[in-house]
Amino acid sequence: MKVNRNIVDVYFEYIEDKYCSKVMEKLIGKKYVLAEKFGSGNLLRVTIEDGLEISRFMITNTMEMDFDNRGFNDDILHVGYCYSGDAKILMLPNNKKYIIKAGDIFVYRMLNDAEYFKFMYKEVDIVSIHMNFDVIKNAINSIGEGKLKMDWQENLNNIFSRDILIIEEASYDIKKIAEEIDSIALKNMMGYMKLKLKTIEFLSILIEEKNNKNIGENLRMEEKECVNKAKNIIDNNLQGILSVKELASVLNTSVYKLQKGFKNFTGDTVYEYIKRARIERAEYLLENTDMSIIQITNEIGYENPSKFANLFKRYNDVTPLKYRKRRVEN
Repeated sequence: MKVNRNIVDVYFEYIEDKYCSKVMEKLIGKKYVLAEKFGSGNLLRVTIEDGLEISRFMITNTMEMDFDNRGFNDDILHVGYCYSGDAKILMLPNNKKYIIKAGDIFVYRMLNDAEYFKFMYKEVDIVSIHMNFDVIKNAINSIGEGKLKMDWQENLNNIFSRDILIIEEASYDIKKIAEEIDSIALKNMMGYMKLKLKTIEFLSILIEEKNNKNIGENLRMEEKECVNKAKNIIDNNLQGILSVKELASVLNTSVYKLQKGFKNFTGDTVYEYIKRARIERAEYLLENTDMSIIQITNEIGYENPSKFANLFKRYNDVTPLKYRKRRVEN
């Protein structure tokens, strides 16, 4: 099947026209040799199958490049790993700056609003994989295409919830696969088959890792927001504290999730947080008001002054009256 001309094809044509001294047909793929005035190094491009390709960018000194990103609507995912050196990227018109260094992975969605890129490469060796979903989905049975597209979109939304370019240190699994790709000799069909398997493995594991991480981060943010709301309810209703079950119901969550969130973000259970909040309120009232112990006991939601005094002493090693006396003396 013939692949339509897309942004990746245009990118390599641009490199060939502006930056290369020659292009050589290899047994598997093409090798682009840089002109001396732009730097020293080469770029290898290998088509794995329609919609999926891998490239290796090796610069032995310093090189600057640019690319006009306007006018493309290709749903292409670009992922990769940096073996050595570093690459600095400036994205316009928003002037966002990125740095990819040795040991980093990057995940980039080409369907975006960026208009222009400037690149600065310094002794860099990078492997990149381009996956064109619009092409690959055509190989899927039409019955499953809708679900496939929905799953793909959900994965991308999870990964790119904050930015169109994600850069972070690679995991052990990704580094291992990248090293295996590096060791493959592209001299025959066996080399091509090994490269194809490792390319797909690299892509699938990286997407899975990023998707799971982003889902986890989103869940953690939701959990933190729920805990903050619960703390606010508790702090403002010390006289009539809700039970944990009632609190979970108000927040539309489960008792288990609420307890787990409190432990994660406060180090306390809900009950421990309530007791601590009451004691801190009592400390404030003892220090800053003339309220009696009975009044303070009622203010923080206790009916029995003795129970309150025992709890207070457990936290402060002194009774409420001695606590107030010490504060006054100091």
